[in-house]
Amino acid sequence: MTEALALHRAAPQRSRRPRRTGRPTSTQAARLDRDVRECALRQFLEHGYDGTSMDDIARAAGTTKMTLYSRFKTKEDLFSSVLWWALHRADWPLAEPKQPNLDDLRGALWVIAQAALERALHPSMVKLSRIAATHALRFPDIAQRALMFGVSSRFQLVLELLERHAARGAIVVENAPILAEHFLAMVSGAPARLALFGIVRDPQDARQRLRIAVDLFIRSLQRPSPLSRAP
Repeated sequence: MTEALALHRAAPQRSRRPRRTGRPTSTQAARLDRDVRECALRQFLEHGYDGTSMDDIARAAGTTKMTLYSRFKTKEDLFSSVLWWALHRADWPLAEPKQPNLDDLRGALWVIAQAALERALHPSMVKLSRIAATHALRFPDIAQRALMFGVSSRFQLVLELLERHAARGAIVVENAPILAEHFLAMVSGAPARLALFGIVRDPQDARQRLRIAVDLFIRSLQRPSPLSRAP
């Protein structure tokens, strides 16, 4: 080994960037927060609530348990936060379709019904609903969020659709909020609850039932013919 080479190896490596210390930037904090939630969601879906520990989540997210507890006081807080975050994502468990044409009553109801059913029967949503149902007594708020989200997420859209066509005189709407709830319960609520017990109809049967539900709902909104009224 020459003297020049020995000096070169002994010299400090200035090419390496110094490790950043101090508080993370807002971008880094946001990225870490999303990574934690993504990893926590996967852990909860795969292993359930009781089968997932804060250590498991920290390890999967590439961070420390101390970092998790600096953001969430308990595992219950983390689970509740992750659940709320997942259910309000437009891309989870699958991407939401574009808003339908609200001027087309039947077409809009069909698009809403299809999207509601597909999301309710997605394997990840079924797993999440099962976890929430299992721990309904321990965490009633968490269970209510999961089991009612299929209704609340599209409630306003159906409500707006009904009110728009009622204002035009095309349909009769006595109580739009109740009608919107009943519609969503028909097209996705009942199938979602069956899925909790592993009962999922084949696509052709499900599509036929969906079409019947939409037709039945629309007929209930039509103005009765004067000839059909009782004297």
